[in-house]
Amino acid sequence: MDGAFFFFLLVGWQVMCRPRTDCDPRNAWYNISVQVLNGLFTYMAIVSMPWRCTNFIHLMGWGCPFRDRKDGLNLYGQPTKDIWFHVPLRNRQYIVVILLLNCLTQFANQGTRIVYSTFDKQNTSPGNIWTNVFFASSMICAAVAGIWQGLEEDKQRKANPNKFPPGPLDLVKNYLRPPKSTDQTAGDDDDKGGELEDNSVEELDPTREVKNRFVTPLSRPSLRLWGM
Repeated sequence: MDGAFFFFLLVGWQVMCRPRTDCDPRNAWYNISVQVLNGLFTYMAIVSMPWRCTNFIHLMGWGCPFRDRKDGLNLYGQPTKDIWFHVPLRNRQYIVVILLLNCLTQFANQGTRIVYSTFDKQNTSPGNIWTNVFFASSMICAAVAGIWQGLEEDKQRKANPNKFPPGPLDLVKNYLRPPKSTDQTAGDDDDKGGELEDNSVEELDPTREVKNRFVTPLSRPSLRLWGM
């Protein structure tokens, strides 16, 4: 909601005052919106940083005691089906480093928003430089890491069909895909007298599998990297 409010104020879709993109109380509300959004980004960085640091220490081989970090092994050195741990080691290292840079630049961004806390300070030098530099750096790091992680995990899904749960794009595609025609199914049911065996119903019900008892059956280690 705050993101939409920020966008409307940014482009001047407001009727509080004139000119639409530089007046009071629009500027005051714009600053409040920016501070709230920045606080949410900082919260995500704080929540996700422990898991990112844990992955970094493990992937660099600095864990004590040392645990095997080969592809397909989790933080405890045990085989796992979580797709994140099947991404090649070197690529996981790069992704986690970029995610940590996202945290650090976001913390710096939060600091600049505290020092330059008013609308005027954030829109005059040097406040407009520092706030925008660290904000852009944080967003770029998050975007690069997110896209890279998504591409690597998609490679794993294509190389190992039916081994991993669907990714975000797969869920969207499945949702938008038109439903299959039920004519053939109805015909088969008529041939069998309209009866279905109980075991066939269970096989068609994915919620009976423990791994699928989630609203979005995404990889939990992958989501933890993003504070979710």
